[in-house]
Amino acid sequence: MGGQMLGLGMSFIRNIIVARLISTDDFGIASTFFISISLFEMISNLSVDRLLVQAEDGDGPEFQATAQAFQALRGAANSLLMFLLAWPFSRLFDIPQALWAFQCVALVPLIRGFVHLDPKRLHREMRFGRDVLSELLPQTVALALAWPLAKWFGNYAAMLWLLVAQAAAMVIVSQVTSVRRYAWAWNRALFARMAKFGWPLLLNGVLMFLIWQGDRVLVGSAYDMTQLALYSVAMTVTAAPTDLLSRASSVVLLPPLARAQNNAERFAELYGFLAQALSLGGIVVAVFFIILGPGLVELLYGARYAGVGPFIGWFAVMQMLRLIRTVPTTAALAKGDTVACFTANVARAACLPVLVILATSTRPLEWLAVAGCVGEVAALGTILMRMRVRHGLASNIAIIPAIFSLCATMSAGAATLVTKQGIGLDRLSALCGVLVTSFLGGLLFFPHLRFHLFVLMRKPTLLSARTDSRQQGP
Repeated sequence: MGGQMLGLGMSFIRNIIVARLISTDDFGIASTFFISISLFEMISNLSVDRLLVQAEDGDGPEFQATAQAFQALRGAANSLLMFLLAWPFSRLFDIPQALWAFQCVALVPLIRGFVHLDPKRLHREMRFGRDVLSELLPQTVALALAWPLAKWFGNYAAMLWLLVAQAAAMVIVSQVTSVRRYAWAWNRALFARMAKFGWPLLLNGVLMFLIWQGDRVLVGSAYDMTQLALYSVAMTVTAAPTDLLSRASSVVLLPPLARAQNNAERFAELYGFLAQALSLGGIVVAVFFIILGPGLVELLYGARYAGVGPFIGWFAVMQMLRLIRTVPTTAALAKGDTVACFTANVARAACLPVLVILATSTRPLEWLAVAGCVGEVAALGTILMRMRVRHGLASNIAIIPAIFSLCATMSAGAATLVTKQGIGLDRLSALCGVLVTSFLGGLLFFPHLRFHLFVLMRKPTLLSARTDSRQQGP
């Protein structure tokens, strides 16, 4: 988790450096590169890396080689499509001068297709060091190049070549840190299994793009590039910590949950711990950005980005709800139920027509963020219902922490009404007050969290050790 935190921190600093050295319009154009890359990544993702961890025979060399062959083919196909669609993309966002850049961005998926999957496979053995390196070192390269490239180009081209350099570094590091030799294989039976496992996630990827990038597409096409830059900054700074917590919790607890999938008592115990822990994590993130977010963005990115104030708090609430949804999502994946993710995102995408109406009528950007929060509530309710009906997990295991989290964010919102804007002593005091109260309330009302915090303080490896011992039987 420390490595992921450092990686996200470096990505965050890289974006700040580039944002300060180029105009807001250019940063908005740079945001469209992320949108185009995300489109093809999400709509072609069969999550074979997850299958390497989840499948009983996922440790086999032929299984891994077949997955790597698929990744390479996927990268080449995505690269070709991105190049062919560069002109429509540049016209959609009304930035014809960036046509060449959209064509060059097509290099990113082509390069990423050669990433070695061995660091992912080692998650089966709870060995995460090599994967951390394969994520961390490319971020280090991008951070080191951020200032010289931004100064040299002085426009959106800096972010373009940073993305290409980071993709190349990712491939090199994954190859160097791997245990097995990089290889391809073609096994029809394994491909069929990967397709069966991944097709719901593939459809889910389409929905995820519409959910997490669709609003930015609407902002980029209906508003100007400056508004897209503000919207992207607010989304990025609030998403970074929740992405960290979501990834870390999924990586650490997916294997124990998968091993406990046939032990209902132990599975429910881990599920409750995850729900309560991520509830407190979401509170920390949401309360922080509700109270200090506007002043922090202006301090880090400059006065040009002061316009994020009206909607960054709503983004924080949306990310908190998304983090809480990680709980049933991880549990569903541990059970091999990839359809659950798809059904939840169908509910989340139901707010898209509302977003289209709001964007085309150029309503204030905070309206779009509020609509996203409503969509997250619908998605959470949908997946909790499926987990209750299909897997027998009581919905209140996650609903109670979610309600607790919303109460904390309402307290933070009330605090902003009676304190001055910026990062003053009154705001810092309000932040500490809400967080301390939330933590104490969590210890009082969350028994799974209270128990695991106590035992982990005595023995840090107890979580994984207890999981293995429970699988041996009583």
